[in-house]
Amino acid sequence: MATSEGVSTFQSLLYVADQPVENIADTFKGLVPEQKRFEAACTLMAMLEDGDLQANQRIVALYILYHLYNVVPIHENPFLLLFLNLYKSLFSNLAFVKANYDLLVEFRVEALILADKGAQLANKTPTDIFFQFSNTENSLMDTEEVNIAKFEYYIKNEFDVRPKGQLERQPETKKSRSWVEIGDKEVREISYTPPPQVQAMQHEVPHSLELDSVVEVDYNTLAANLDRDEVRSLMNRALQGALSIPEEEFILKQLEKNDKLIYTCDFSPEKLPFLIENNSRVAIKVLLQLKSSPQIDQYLETLLTIDDPERSQQSSMEPVNRMRSSMEVVNNLLLSFPLTPEFLHSYLSNCVRACEGCQNRGIQERQVRLICVFLQSLIHKNIIDVSRFFIEIQAFCLQFSRNREAASLFRFLLDYQKEAVSEEVATLSEILNSSDINGENGDHSGKCELS
Repeated sequence: MATSEGVSTFQSLLYVADQPVENIADTFKGLVPEQKRFEAACTLMAMLEDGDLQANQRIVALYILYHLYNVVPIHENPFLLLFLNLYKSLFSNLAFVKANYDLLVEFRVEALILADKGAQLANKTPTDIFFQFSNTENSLMDTEEVNIAKFEYYIKNEFDVRPKGQLERQPETKKSRSWVEIGDKEVREISYTPPPQVQAMQHEVPHSLELDSVVEVDYNTLAANLDRDEVRSLMNRALQGALSIPEEEFILKQLEKNDKLIYTCDFSPEKLPFLIENNSRVAIKVLLQLKSSPQIDQYLETLLTIDDPERSQQSSMEPVNRMRSSMEVVNNLLLSFPLTPEFLHSYLSNCVRACEGCQNRGIQERQVRLICVFLQSLIHKNIIDVSRFFIEIQAFCLQFSRNREAASLFRFLLDYQKEAVSEEVATLSEILNSSDINGENGDHSGKCELS
């Protein structure tokens, strides 16, 4: 019987989308020993029947079941009944299928397999198949007509599933005839012995392969993999536009459950600006989970340049909104991430430089407000040492002194400077007073000794 470990050895192949399906099927053969392939294939059949797989995964599973027995005609494939039932189910709701791209792709793949032309899929990746077959204008599959009646007649006569006492067949001496000899109007007598795989499916599967148990044992693993696949899909969409709140919450929840999940999402430093612009909350969580990554310095370097003028040419987002998103990310990182003073200094300098280089007066005013509010927030929370940035912040405020927030920040700096000077004077006075007291004590003790 297939075990959970056995299933996990090949189920990852169902998620491969960038390799030809023939390569995926050959890898399946390499992973599963020959004597276990039929059991593994039955597990795939159970997954297909239970609807546990997504569109691309179903394409891969269907092709593997076809490829395992592609050396014989399709009517000798032990999974013919599965192919036919899936095809008939979709064929009976053809109008609905044509309106659903996932179902349309599966319908066309099943039709191609039943037409014994599955080899046409061999050199295509699951992504290629989905792209080509989801086109409703594509007439490739419309020309492949599946004669359901012929297959049903064959199954009825050759895949006999009567009670065990009725399974014996009388030995036949006639020469076997090919499937194409069965006509629409006249059915000729045929003699055919089911291949060993079919006999195994008739006699062994109900007893030795407990498919329901296999699926139940692996349900948690399969569910986790489906969640991982959904996160990958959502992460790709998150780079292109804002996610809905439920989608965003789903990603955050999955990342919280598995702190290594982000490493399976093909996320690179070059993609970080797009994620920050479109979904800053997700970007924060991703960066926090990548802080132990060897590439963390590259991610932070990318974060530094997100507000550069060059980035404006690559992004469709307004500079103000992009700056706001990056500040939200930096502000959250500062609360739980060991960002160096040098990093913060570079980030603030880049923000100021982006503001100075802005040619649009209205956008520039809004950027000035953002920078001023951000700086005051950092100062109030004692996150930055004002003395390190005092001269640059003061120069920025004077440059944009017409802006109300800049003037307010300048006054705040003056008050801060006065307070700092007062504290220094008070500290110095305490030191001097302490020295005077010690000196007086020393003189008094000396006079006592002289007397």
